[in-house]
Amino acid sequence: MQALGGNIEIPETYTTPPDSHVRITNYPESAGGATPIIVATLNRPEKLNAFTGEMILSLESFFRIVDRDSRVKVVVLTGGGRAFSAGIDLSLDSRAPTDIPPTEVRDVGGRLALAMYNCSKTVIVAYNGLAVGIGMTSTLAAGIRIASPKSKFGFPFSRIGLTMESASSFFLPRMVGYSRATYLLTTGATYPADSKALDGIFSELVAEPKAVFPRALQLAEELVDRVSTTAIHLNRQLIWRGAGTAEEAHLMDSPLLADRFASRDHDEAKRAFLNSGKPDFPDELEKNTPPTYPWWSEIAVDPKPKAVYGSRSKL
Repeated sequence: MQALGGNIEIPETYTTPPDSHVRITNYPESAGGATPIIVATLNRPEKLNAFTGEMILSLESFFRIVDRDSRVKVVVLTGGGRAFSAGIDLSLDSRAPTDIPPTEVRDVGGRLALAMYNCSKTVIVAYNGLAVGIGMTSTLAAGIRIASPKSKFGFPFSRIGLTMESASSFFLPRMVGYSRATYLLTTGATYPADSKALDGIFSELVAEPKAVFPRALQLAEELVDRVSTTAIHLNRQLIWRGAGTAEEAHLMDSPLLADRFASRDHDEAKRAFLNSGKPDFPDELEKNTPPTYPWWSEIAVDPKPKAVYGSRSKL
């Protein structure tokens, strides 16, 4: 789908053709309309799901759409075949257009990472196999990453004469620390998911690569049933866009917490707890925005479109 007049068109359902290089499906696929869990699959297995520019832009558009779709709660991103992604397809010309000033160039991996970073829905990455280069960096903005120790991961930029992309110079050192980040980027090698060099990247490790995707779906279902989408997003932003001192954090946290104590989501959580039932959280970030949100100064990389419902189109 495309933004029209600054707005985003919300599809009736999330279904792309089976041969799409990025396949988007409802979960379960048999559902007639959009579901709380949407699965995005890198679908170029004959090339180990190496990214093309078209694939990256397709995913960027997808994350911008689900960000504004109140029906969607969780996105599971995985790969088809035996790899998650071998990185960028080096057989293609990835050079920036020569008619764009260097200061105005925006790498497409960074656009994807920022779309995921700004998405208000939880993104779970299920690494079904190898992930290197942009196959790793573009996923560091996700909320949860699940992998198997039998799969390998790496940041091979020094071995192909390139620098970091997908805003990974922001994400990677915050996850693994500066020493490990420097080590990973200097060696450019691949490591198993349980390597100390990658410590801090993965949320969960499961024994076999084939068990990664089922575990991601299981966790997605738990999140849909048990947690507030609004609270998840706000807490994630508190982590990524946190204060520089404890005093600043206190001043930032306090009004946000007060707003959440008075929210419908908190009332629903208390009702469910007292009745030993499952909560049905009603709040939507766009309609129930805390007065201090956003508490950071937004950088206008792109204007944020508004959602337009009522379209009869599919994704």
